Amino acid sequence: ILDITGVPTVDTVVAQHLIKTVTAARLMGADCIISGIRPQIAQTIVHLGISLTDVITKATLADAIEVALERLGYNIVQMDPEK
Repeated sequence: ILDITGVPTVDTVVAQHLIKTVTAARLMGADCIISGIRPQIAQTIVHLGISLTDVITKATLADAIEVALERLGYNIVQMDPEK
């Protein structure tokens, strides 16, 4: 999971680094999920013409963790606090 929540802006250089990181991870047999893409950053990525169609993206880190766990066959359940 690559969480970019704290990244203030995404320009061409940052976007290219993200793509290279995802590509390198795939070459090693891993999948990537990018989380924390705010609307402004999404607009910038689209404006720059960068395609993330092959990458799973989620708005929040919690959503990304949920997807990652589901892909591994796990699911999150809330424990009964009285037990």
